Amino acid sequence: MLIINGDITKPKTEQQVVEWLANYVTQPGIAVSGVYVPRLDGGSTEAGLLVFTPHAVAVIEVDALRKKARGPLSCSMNERWSAPGIHGDPVPLRGDDLNPLHQVRRPVSALRTFVAELTRGPEPFVDGLILLIPKAGNTLTLDKGPMPGGFTVLLGDSASQLYSWFGRTAQHRDRTPWTAELVVTVLTALRVDRTRDAESRRRLYADLVAEGFPTEVPAARREGDPESAASTPAPAPAPAPAPAPRVDPTPAVASTSDSTPAPTGADAPRREPTKSAPIPPSAPPRKTDEPTLTPSLSNTVAPTTPITSPQADAPEPNRHEPDTDFTNVGPRPQPPANHRLRTALLGIAAALILVCGIGYMAGKDHPRAQPGSQPAPSQVRPPEKATPASISPTPTTESPHTQQRSTSPTEGATCYPFQAGC
Repeated sequence: MLIINGDITKPKTEQQVVEWLANYVTQPGIAVSGVYVPRLDGGSTEAGLLVFTPHAVAVIEVDALRKKARGPLSCSMNERWSAPGIHGDPVPLRGDDLNPLHQVRRPVSALRTFVAELTRGPEPFVDGLILLIPKAGNTLTLDKGPMPGGFTVLLGDSASQLYSWFGRTAQHRDRTPWTAELVVTVLTALRVDRTRDAESRRRLYADLVAEGFPTEVPAARREGDPESAASTPAPAPAPAPAPAPRVDPTPAVASTSDSTPAPTGADAPRREPTKSAPIPPSAPPRKTDEPTLTPSLSNTVAPTTPITSPQADAPEPNRHEPDTDFTNVGPRPQPPANHRLRTALLGIAAALILVCGIGYMAGKDHPRAQPGSQPAPSQVRPPEKATPASISPTPTTESPHTQQRSTSPTEGATCYPFQAGC
């Protein structure tokens, strides 16, 4: 076991115990002599021997009997001790302590609080040991009364009693182990020798590791420690997967009723687009009706009168079908009032176009009705009688336009639209 401050002048009995600890090789440890532990009130209390092992820390108080005594020594926590043949306290006390157990309880309590404040953790378990050294030739026994947990009285007539106690204390592996780093931290805070500078602390840490102190808390101990489990926060639950963003489809017709089911984001791309130009997102959807309704009405009435214009001969796309609504899968709602008004105006315009087309066709079929192409009715002269001799035997070539006029049944008469026989 490592010894710090072992050369400090001390009573002979305490010096003997330090030698026993130095020769103890069964369990790793370090013993410090002459330590003063700070208290919460600002003072300090003396600890005779402060011993650290990987599984325990103990404050050892070494006391020698004042006189030779034989028989049982009565010792308990809350009573004065007594021994046959000794008047008064059988061991010397400091201050107003009731017995040696009260004397060791002060540094034990102070060390628990000091380590808890230093490490910001729970208070460690600190043992308190009273080691009584009898005088030579005494046959003394111990009559122990009620003792609190962690406090023990031993008769130190040989080193075997002390070694056995350390062996039993080392079995408390359920306690939080003392690592080499933690021991160096506590001894540095207590201002112990060999911790004055960084180099001394590094050498002390290396000596503790070589002695057998662990460098870290074992994983099995961290999992089974109720104190660490209570202080360790529970792991946060896994975040729930974010819901898929909902895509609200833009309706193609502003007058779509609320009861019409809207297609989902997966159904909308599957519909085939109409032949009309794509609708910009910012433009109102109803504007696409205007270029489709005008040719639809004219195409519906046009078959009554053939139109021979080049525009009419070109094939028109079939636009009289109603616009495909991307969202309306139910009954088509009634158009609004402004839509009906626009439809009526378009119908009137189509009727005017139809009348103009009829007039144009009538004028094309009868070119004499055009101004300047034929003389007025008052200027028409009756044909003169032709004699056979005046007819030239040579055939004349007439233009198709002249042949058409000669075959007309009403030669020389003016024809008007819708006149019978024209």
